[in-house]
Parts: sequence; structure tokens; C-alpha cells
Amino acid sequence: MIKILGPNDPALEALSESIKENPGLECELTIVAWENYRAKLDETLASSEPEFDAVCIPGHIWLPQLANDGLLKPFDGLLRNIPPSVLKNYDASDVFPSIREECQFTGADGVSKQFVMPLFTDGHIVFYRSDLVSLPEVIAPSQWHTYLQALTLPDGVHPFAMKAHNSEIFLDFLPYFWDFGAQLWDDKGNALFNSEAGAKALDYYASLRKYCPDNTDTYGNGEILDAINTGKVAIITSWGGQAAGIFDNKNNTNAASIKTAALQNAWNATWGVTIPAKAKDEKAAQTLAVLMQLMGKDGDAKVTRIAGSPVRISSYSEQEKQKYPWLHSQQALLENCRMLPVDPAFGAYLDGLYSGVYKTFTGKESATSALADAAK
Repeated sequence: MIKILGPNDPALEALSESIKENPGLECELTIVAWENYRAKLDETLASSEPEFDAVCIPGHIWLPQLANDGLLKPFDGLLRNIPPSVLKNYDASDVFPSIREECQFTGADGVSKQFVMPLFTDGHIVFYRSDLVSLPEVIAPSQWHTYLQALTLPDGVHPFAMKAHNSEIFLDFLPYFWDFGAQLWDDKGNALFNSEAGAKALDYYASLRKYCPDNTDTYGNGEILDAINTGKVAIITSWGGQAAGIFDNKNNTNAASIKTAALQNAWNATWGVTIPAKAKDEKAAQTLAVLMQLMGKDGDAKVTRIAGSPVRISSYSEQEKQKYPWLHSQQALLENCRMLPVDPAFGAYLDGLYSGVYKTFTGKESATSALADAAK
């Protein structure tokens, strides 16, 4: 039995469906709530006999640190033991080049190795009610005021909602940060985010709160989805992986009016499945072969239908775009997105950045002071 650990994300429902349709692969998926997921992941990777044969991680966010610490098993040696028919059917060349690159890490030896089998993408696109709002195909975050202040909406409908929960807010803020020309750090690992441009971006981001529901600082994935689906707001930015739920007319009475736009300077991470370093090679090769069979073209089609953010070029054909209209914006995201620094040391910055952005957004500290504290 191949055991996989994953978080409670819609795309994991697609993987679960693939597992149920392929009982001969003898695989099971355990889902853990997001707030508990990292602890369970770390426990698994630290164990001399891991409870799970494979675990889900967000590519360049966690991969550099985990691979650098020797906690993940590279695929390169394992691939030699995968049956040729499995490799052919998986067709790695069909995966977006940027996604393939993100699933690799270059260690101290200077050799790039693959550690992750990509499952779904996780980046920003804009969803809006086209019966209430008109937006261009690409939006610069620094121009939101221009659009939002001009809106005239029905009573009870807010112009905007932000995914500003303290566990989400830094990634929600990133497109604004980059759009104002700010940088995170230099090539020596020195903080650059505590700059005039960084503070200006954070002040601007916080100023958008006046267009949102009062409790937008509590909005995570579930709340932002509910806000657009129940008609509380006219515009949101959220993960492409929520698109299928937003366009589902069973859940959203306004689904027919929803359109999408690309966000300039959006960020993206690729979630995928990796293998603990302490897994025995024979079982690890068996696990990788099973993953490739579950996460081929049919599996990616399920990700589109159930979540909305596939990883394969073939999933963005004109035929698929006709069926799933958000894929135009999703493809633009993958072709133009930015990423956080791919460096094992960068993870140490994240707690301070999340905290600093949230303090400014909730009015507890000025942008300049919050970013200076984070840099310390």
C-alpha cells in the first residue's frame, strides 16, 4: 500500500478521485487540515521509518529548505527503475517548463535534481462579477483604486475582498510589493524589503481595506470563496485552484456572470508530491511509478474540473479553454508569474514578513516600522 499525505485543498480531491478509479495501484490518501499540515509533514520527514510514502509540498516555497536539509529523496536515480510504458504515458514534456523547473533544486554540488511530481498550481488571478464591473484582461495591483472608487454597486455588495488572514496575507500582498518595484533581498541574503518602495506598497495595500468587508482581515480560502459565491463582493483575487468552485452554478448563483483577469506581477507556487529521504529505494521507486500513473493527463484533467489550476500544456488547449473559461487567465499567470527567492535561507524571513504585513493592515504599526522590525 502506498500512503500519501496532503492538505485540505480542492486539488487533493482530484487526486483522491484518481486513486478511487485505480484500485489496482493500492494507494491511499490522508488529508490533514492546513493549520496542522506542516507539523505532520515535519514529523513524517524526520522519522527513521516514515508513516507516509509520499507527501505534498509547495514547490519553491518549502522545497529548497527541505531538499537542502536532506529530508527529500531525489527522483533522478529512481526514474531509472520506472517501466518505460509508465514514463511514456506520463509524458513529462507536457508539463509547463516553468513548473518542471520549480520541481527541481540545485544543491551545494551544483547539480539540479527533481524532487517533486507536480499536481496543481497555486497563484493569483482576479475573479469579478461582469454584470456589475468591467475590468481589463490584465490588472496592475497598484491601479486598484482607479477601478474600485469608480464603482456603483447595489446595497450590501462590497467592491473588493482581500485574502488578508494572518496565515495568507503576505502572499496576498506580494503582487503589490513587486508592482511598486520593491525587492525582497539581495544575492547575499540581506533584506531589501524594508525600503521606501516596500513601505509605499504596504501602505497602498492597507488603504484598499476601505473597499472591503470589515472582517476581510479574517479571510482565508474559505471566506474569500464564500464572499464571491454569495454575492457579498464584486471582485476578489484568489488562487486559480478555486476557479472551479466559483464557476459552479450549484454553489454560486452568479456563476454565469463571473469573468477572470490576470494580475500583473502575480506570484505562483506549484504544489506537488515528494518522497521522504528515509524511504527505502525499492519502495520509493514503486511510489514514484504510482504517482506518475495517478498524475498523468487524466489526473490533470481532474484537477481542472475539480479545482481549476492544472499543470500540463495540453490542459490549456483551445477546446479546454472553451469548456473552462478561466484557463485564459490561468495560462497568463503561468507564463508571467514571479516566485519567491529559491534559497534554503529564505524561509527564515517568512514569519516576520507575515506578521509585519498583518500589523500594518490591521492598523497596529506603520508600514515603515513593521518592515524594519521584520528585517531585524
